[in-house]
Amino acid sequence: MYTNVVPIEETQKYKFAVDTVWIDWFTKKNGEQVKKQMAVICLRDVEKNVDVVHPITDYILSQYKSKSYNTQRKHAKNVAMFLNYILTNKRSLHIKSIMELKLSHGTRFLNYLTEEGRQLGTVKDAERTLTNFYVWLAKNNITPHISLSNFPKKPTYHGTFYYESPFDAIYPSRTASKVEHVFPIAYIPLLFEIAICVTPRIVLGLYFQLFGGLRVGEVVNLKRASLQRKMATGDLMVRIETNSFRTDIRDSSGSNYVKKPRPQRIYQIKDWLDHLLQDHLEMFKPDDGSGALFVNRDGSAMTGRSYRQYFDKLKRTFIQYLRQYGGSEDKILANHLSTTSWSTHIGRGTFTNMLAEHAESPLDVAFPRGDKSLESSLTYMSKTERMRKKIEEKLAYMHEYYVPQLIERNKNNTNRS
Repeated sequence: MYTNVVPIEETQKYKFAVDTVWIDWFTKKNGEQVKKQMAVICLRDVEKNVDVVHPITDYILSQYKSKSYNTQRKHAKNVAMFLNYILTNKRSLHIKSIMELKLSHGTRFLNYLTEEGRQLGTVKDAERTLTNFYVWLAKNNITPHISLSNFPKKPTYHGTFYYESPFDAIYPSRTASKVEHVFPIAYIPLLFEIAICVTPRIVLGLYFQLFGGLRVGEVVNLKRASLQRKMATGDLMVRIETNSFRTDIRDSSGSNYVKKPRPQRIYQIKDWLDHLLQDHLEMFKPDDGSGALFVNRDGSAMTGRSYRQYFDKLKRTFIQYLRQYGGSEDKILANHLSTTSWSTHIGRGTFTNMLAEHAESPLDVAFPRGDKSLESSLTYMSKTERMRKKIEEKLAYMHEYYVPQLIERNKNNTNRS
């Protein structure tokens, strides 16, 4: 089946890459067509910059079709990285086609990642993908050098089984993470102040992430109609689902996809949510008929990529402000934030951290993060008021009113971009 369609070229004209396509997934009762974002493996003509979907994509579609786009993309990137390694080293590996793949090639690739200084998690993740990929090759009889007998079966607690890795990989040592997952609580008001000045389009989204635990893909998929109801406490309930506003754009980051559709509660802290929501609805209205809550400068639904670009601008401005106007502790924080990696996901991490400090059980954290279904977590509802008050108390001494002094100092220079 695959003998004539997956050759390893003798030239350096091609490389494997990952691209995105949208397919018709299902039709709603009202006739609306729902699309699904899919990751595909392509063979790229480097000289012409042209991509052609490669038949090896069948591995992704057959194994991960029902999985999220992010999961598909992760495995597709790992396979593409492995195949590019084979292409680059085909002579030293003595291999001319996929049919000649052996277990030793997988081991050498994993050890190459370790030699290149990749982190332990990266190597382990690549090994999991490679194991499943080799199992798929064996099941489809693509290479005579690999059979299912090479993969020991191991039982799981759920009564199923998984295939154990057959590779003899050398793993890198564990190192301290250079990724920052939690934003310092004391600086959250200042972050909002600066965001209102330089990136007002995502201020409400930033609030949803810090006080609702939303992922960036969940933020940009919100419709105005997703704001379901205000609660007696002032908290807001939103409906999170994939709306696929921008099927015209191939967003390879996968950030336009909702991992877990669900209702989600956004905490009202002081009266910030009321003001931010009112300002946002008045200033940023969709012009493309999508009904999207977050829009770009053209009035079209904002993509995850665009949201991240606004967030990166906010990061740079925040760090610059600390360095220029802050005291010694502020400058130390600025140096830390400039040498570590942190992204929009820090909002969800910070929200989790605030909850964990006051949690009485794992459910206290799992439910507001959206990790459990609403039906199975109704017992949590009586505790949400206590949790919200704890968060308010933590921030109370930092803000006396909604419009901060920084806004007053910069009100004549506010950038609505």
